[in-house]
Amino acid sequence: MTLRRFGVLALLSSSVSVAGAQPEPIAVPDSVTAERVLAGSELYNGGSCTACHAVGGRGVGRRAPDLSDVEWLHSEGDFDGIFESIFWGVPKDRMKAVTPRPFEMHPRGGMTIDREQMKALAAYVWTVAHPETHPFVAEQARFLDLARGGDAEETLGLFSAARARDPEHLLLPEAGLNRLGYEFLPGDPDTAIAIFRLNVELHPESGNVYDSLGEAYMIGGDRERAIESYRRSLELDPANENAVEKLRELGATP
Repeated sequence: MTLRRFGVLALLSSSVSVAGAQPEPIAVPDSVTAERVLAGSELYNGGSCTACHAVGGRGVGRRAPDLSDVEWLHSEGDFDGIFESIFWGVPKDRMKAVTPRPFEMHPRGGMTIDREQMKALAAYVWTVAHPETHPFVAEQARFLDLARGGDAEETLGLFSAARARDPEHLLLPEAGLNRLGYEFLPGDPDTAIAIFRLNVELHPESGNVYDSLGEAYMIGGDRERAIESYRRSLELDPANENAVEKLRELGATP
């Protein structure tokens, strides 16, 4: 397969090189275009992929492998191999991942996406393992490292700076931020609250993000803010039965 390079964005190889010699930059497949990577991030982090591989492809070992390393179980880690895995899926009896419960990867990740969208998804997944080849994915990886490292202030600052530079391409879409927030519940409600509050700021008309924020406040012991958030969720989504139930648990009227 033809390979190309992203010029100044090319990654210096992590392999050991002779002292004084410049390591070879990683060659980027022609199919991994900048446009596809951005579209693939939206599909991946806004879709079903995060349920198993976690936000940003950094699987936590509960359901599926980490996609951010360079170890691949069902392909060589090249673009074509990743695309084939997405296209066909992996049946349970062929799954090589060692997890507490056997599982399968559904074709197209269980999503209704066309061939071009699958190529975008494959481009993003390839780049997740080589984040230095694309500045957006590198910054996204840094954001996730900070979030999971517990530095909420710097995490949100990085997201805000990236948003100011490119308001059309957020580091994570609404669903991805929500999923990330839930990674910290119930163990670290403060970090979850910070992430959910960011999501509310970005998507103030979404009843779902207010519902999630209410849950984090409830777990964190802030009854008044939990009630306020659940009520706002109901205003935006009157069919939200979960918010009604939680308000009753909190001793408040919907």
